[in-house]
Amino acid sequence: MKRKKLLLIGMMLIGLSSYAQSLKCEDFMNGEFYVPIEKDITKSFKIKRNGNSQIEIVEHDGVEKKSYIIIEWIDECSYRLKYDKTKMKFTESEKFINSHNGVFVEKIEIVGNCFLYKSTMIIDGKKERKDGKICKE
Repeated sequence: MKRKKLLLIGMMLIGLSSYAQSLKCEDFMNGEFYVPIEKDITKSFKIKRNGNSQIEIVEHDGVEKKSYIIIEWIDECSYRLKYDKTKMKFTESEKFINSHNGVFVEKIEIVGNCFLYKSTMIIDGKKERKDGKICKE
């Protein structure tokens, strides 16, 4: 009897996981996300996306800094990011990024609730690449 219960519970868990929704690129087009701390990222930060706009929110010593970004969607899995000059004053690095046609981002894969990506910029005729991930909250 105990063995049957365990078997039944196991089958139910397998059944539930097989119906779990897998995320797709389109699930990362709108909503709230976070970028976790990793190799080159020393602070986790939040991202809010709505259509063609994105707000990045970084908290440092209790103060929130917001960056406003325009998203140019190429398709559901790739896009170009540029800072929005109508909503913020640019730092030197933000000016540099925009002057080099922004950052091109494309999907590597989706793992769990995270979109793993490669981002590239052309600098002095060379393609510079940085990998990262964005996770759905």
